[in-house]
Amino acid sequence: MSKRTRLLLRENNALESELSREEDREVLTDITVYLRTANISQYYQEKVRRDIWQMLVDGERRGETAREVLGEDHRAFCDSVVAELPQLSRVERVLSQLRDVLLSAVVLFAIWLAFGLLEQLIRPETMPYLTVTAGNAVCAAIILAAAFLLVHAVSRNAFSVDKAPGKRGFAVMFALVFLLMLACMGANIFIKYALFQIHALAAAAGIAALLAVYLALEAKLD
Repeated sequence: MSKRTRLLLRENNALESELSREEDREVLTDITVYLRTANISQYYQEKVRRDIWQMLVDGERRGETAREVLGEDHRAFCDSVVAELPQLSRVERVLSQLRDVLLSAVVLFAIWLAFGLLEQLIRPETMPYLTVTAGNAVCAAIILAAAFLLVHAVSRNAFSVDKAPGKRGFAVMFALVFLLMLACMGANIFIKYALFQIHALAAAAGIAALLAVYLALEAKLD
């Protein structure tokens, strides 16, 4: 994100604690989560967050709750505000999603490299070359897709009336995580077809290159 967006983000994080009511802080948190997948830039997300914070602070001074200030339907309120702001173009939207995917990929590939090096230290069969299998690729695709869908689902459901998951919710969440882990383990165990081998230093350089692209996009996108 740009310097002005980063500064505004830090200020907003600090100001959020100044709300005296727990309910108001929860509402602002829900709004922040919801805005993260809105079709506006990060700068405008933080601008909206600041404006709503000011509305809630002013409301507290008048003795009004968040529902009295923003109305009963917080999602509709946010949608109406977002609709009045400049929308991301198709190119900007794609670049924003690419930036988010790159960050996840860098973390995932760094973990893969670390485990690959550890395995080679224990069983130095092809050291310093690491083998990339089709199972590795399938597992990476599953994790990246699941992470993207999870973030989108959490953001779009930020205003759910019953946000406490309860026993059934925890059971469903546990089952999904278990199935995801099972799918990844199965892919790595049973899909052993070797796609290619890569030198550990080349893999590290590739991860560094992805990180550089991410940082460039992060600095460019507002």
